[in-house]
Amino acid sequence: MSNYPLRFGLIAGATVICLTLLFYFVDKSWMVSFGSFVEFGIVIYFMTKTVSAVRSESDGFISFANAFKPAWGTFIITTTITTLFTFLLMNYIDPSLKDVVKEIQAEAFEQASGWLKLGESDKEKMMEQLAESDAFDIKSIAFALPFSFIFPGTLYALIIALIMKKEPLLPNT
Repeated sequence: MSNYPLRFGLIAGATVICLTLLFYFVDKSWMVSFGSFVEFGIVIYFMTKTVSAVRSESDGFISFANAFKPAWGTFIITTTITTLFTFLLMNYIDPSLKDVVKEIQAEAFEQASGWLKLGESDKEKMMEQLAESDAFDIKSIAFALPFSFIFPGTLYALIIALIMKKEPLLPNT
């Protein structure tokens, strides 16, 4: 497999970090609002590229399991790198970003609460919880990171493997 997941995971992680920094310097709210969409596209691209590279080493054929493993490995490496970067950015480089995140979350909650028809007391309670929470402390990240490997990581890898698997019609003898 020539360690494609590591190679492409590192490249994807570096690409996401560079684009995150670009958004950060242009407008911090862009980074918070659109960063995850950009990361999604980059991660999917490099997961697909990894499976394609592994498949090309196998004369253009790859089983579902052999497609799943490198795709998921690429996701794990990319997500770990970008999560560590986010932790450093939010806690040491620019802790004021947490306030930007909370403002955007509060605005989104205000809109959603109208649709959900929440009462004022429920709304206030939720806003207090939002204000008191810190999704970027070490405990929250240590808890969330492994779960992100399962969802959405496993789901992305399963879909990519399903689409990209290609087995020979006749077994090679």
